[in-house]
Amino acid sequence: MPSTTARLVIEHNVRVPMRDGITLAAEIYRPDTTDPLPVILERTPYDRRWMPPGDPVNGIALAETGYVVIMVDCRGRFDSEGAFTPFVDEARDGVDTIAWVTAQPWSNGRVGMLGGSYVGATQWLAAGERPPALQAIAPYVTASDYHEG
Repeated sequence: MPSTTARLVIEHNVRVPMRDGITLAAEIYRPDTTDPLPVILERTPYDRRWMPPGDPVNGIALAETGYVVIMVDCRGRFDSEGAFTPFVDEARDGVDTIAWVTAQPWSNGRVGMLGGSYVGATQWLAAGERPPALQAIAPYVTASDYHEG
């Protein structure tokens, strides 16, 4: 179980490389420790810097409880490179982001994803590729199949 800490390291506009050479923009919130920690990842088209009040994906609050939290703009959104084509690149970019996360010294190799709406779809699509480090997803107000209903 992650421990509580008050000191945080916050990194802005960190570049996350994808296999095709483009980079995605990320915000990283993590406890100020050298211990490797579990990671909570959100990949969003809605702006990685936006945390609405009451949203369960609050990077600062989750990092204060002992998680590394990474908020990443989807391909072609805000400061991320490339073109945004809904749903097309999310599986591959999700796998690449998870691989990058697990290679970082602050990661213990265990990744969970959460978030709602399109952010839920980024989880389903990445999970469908079965990246070994992805331990859990928590999508809400999203669909598991955009071709039905």
